[in-house]
Amino acid sequence: MQKIFTPAAIIMLCYVFYKFSASIEIISGVAIFLFGMLVLQDGFKMLSGGFLEKMMKKVTGNIFKSIAFGAISTTIMQSSTLISLFAISFVSASIISLIQGVGIIFGSNLGNSTGAWIIASIGNKANISAFALPIIAFGVIFLFHKLKAIKGFGYILAGIGFVFLGIAYIQMGFHKYQGTIEFAQYNIAGIKGMFVFLGIGLIATLIMQSTHATLVLIMATLSTGQISIDNGAALTIGAQLGSSITTGIGALNASIDGKRLAVAHIVFNIITAFFAILLIKQIIFIVDLIAMGVGIENINLKLAIFHTLFNCLGIAIMIPILNKFIYYLKKFISNKKQGDLDSPIYLDESKIDFANASLEAIRNETKHLYDNSLSIIAHSIGFDRSAIRSFEPIENLSNNKALLKDEIDIDSLYDTKIKSLSNAIIDFTTKAKTHMGKEEQMKEVFKLQMASKSIVEATKHMRLVQKNIQKYSMSENKILSKEYDKMRITLAHLLRSIEELRISDEDNVQILKKISKYKSSFNYDDFDILNKIDQLISQKSINISEGTSMINDLSFIKRIALALVEAISNLYNVDI
Repeated sequence: MQKIFTPAAIIMLCYVFYKFSASIEIISGVAIFLFGMLVLQDGFKMLSGGFLEKMMKKVTGNIFKSIAFGAISTTIMQSSTLISLFAISFVSASIISLIQGVGIIFGSNLGNSTGAWIIASIGNKANISAFALPIIAFGVIFLFHKLKAIKGFGYILAGIGFVFLGIAYIQMGFHKYQGTIEFAQYNIAGIKGMFVFLGIGLIATLIMQSTHATLVLIMATLSTGQISIDNGAALTIGAQLGSSITTGIGALNASIDGKRLAVAHIVFNIITAFFAILLIKQIIFIVDLIAMGVGIENINLKLAIFHTLFNCLGIAIMIPILNKFIYYLKKFISNKKQGDLDSPIYLDESKIDFANASLEAIRNETKHLYDNSLSIIAHSIGFDRSAIRSFEPIENLSNNKALLKDEIDIDSLYDTKIKSLSNAIIDFTTKAKTHMGKEEQMKEVFKLQMASKSIVEATKHMRLVQKNIQKYSMSENKILSKEYDKMRITLAHLLRSIEELRISDEDNVQILKKISKYKSSFNYDDFDILNKIDQLISQKSINISEGTSMINDLSFIKRIALALVEAISNLYNVDI
């Protein structure tokens, strides 16, 4: 698609520049504005190596705090799309809940209105190109600094400068066009015209990937008197709808909750747009009342008032039905991946830029890897996961050997559920580490890498021992069968104690003692193994071939147990 789009766009631009020379300022202004937004976002990303993520975790305790956070963050960053993508990343990484993410989305739409106020106030009252260039110059100086934070500040300054410069060029272009093209002749009265301008606003935002860029165009056109406030309002509603579709595209690779949040953004904007169109005359009447009350005559400032009221209306409609809204989101957008243990669930490429979000994603995916390993290991020793998690005594459960009769293709299970997932974690971790500057983050990711390595090793060892466990646990030789049952039971006890640790929210000291106790069951060395096997062979309880198998299998079972304990220690930051 990109191979076709890029040449087509270049050819089309060349044609437009040749045919309509007056459009050069407008198109170039939009390009400079969008470039400025990209530079600005890069700057905030460089400064967000933990601060924004920590703040998001702390200050989104309830829906109103989430809305406030979304509004303030968007006001500071001047990018509702960036904040929305942040929210999707953190919801996908389980840093914040879905309802907190929805609150941030609501707030980001409200915060977006500050952009309208800034563009309306500064863009039309000051010669912003006069101070755009000095801001860029100062920003470039900071770009050469070695410190990441100062370099990030440089990107922010340069970004602001380019945004202002872009606005200036767009305004110049529209003033040139004012005498040659009369947009009023294309105005369509009534509801039909409303939907036409709404569609134009939506398409413009989709093309430019920026609500702010669309607002600049709307206000530049509005200030020249070529469209009415009604048309400007419809364009604004369309621009808001376009921004949610952009967020939806950004959530294509997100987790299920990330996708739910993107859908929530789209639905919220559709509902808000519906009521805004339905009540457009009443809202514009209120806008005029407010404008008269505070002495505002500038038509762009009136549009900024409309933008604010429009977003407040949406929030006021959604807050009372929020819990129901979340319920239906979860009901109709189900997690198809829950039954697909082969695929990564939490590794979302949009999280890579944000250290804490990517760290949480790696942790959750490593837990997913452990779940897969647990299922394979438990099944291989004759237990299913529900049995491991139950309160039924392990000794009683071990007597039911029905699962041992199943034919298990453990090599295939290892390749699909362990190796492929481990490879995905390694790939994601390698990319994410380039954005982790703090020592504690690097230490944490190293622990998770070690946990993943131990889980893979434990499953690999089970591949080597599974056939013998299946064969000798079902043996008619009761002594041999009993010895293999001991291996199964001891490992099952360890698995159960680990599961208790994983699901416990209470003080886990006693559980850690239990894990340590079962870990000590595997403290035998090669001398102990050989001594035991010699004794069984000399008593003719087992033959030499069976004895050789037992030597190897006891060694592998020990490695499995110790690898699992090592994995859990690193994954949950506990000492066992």
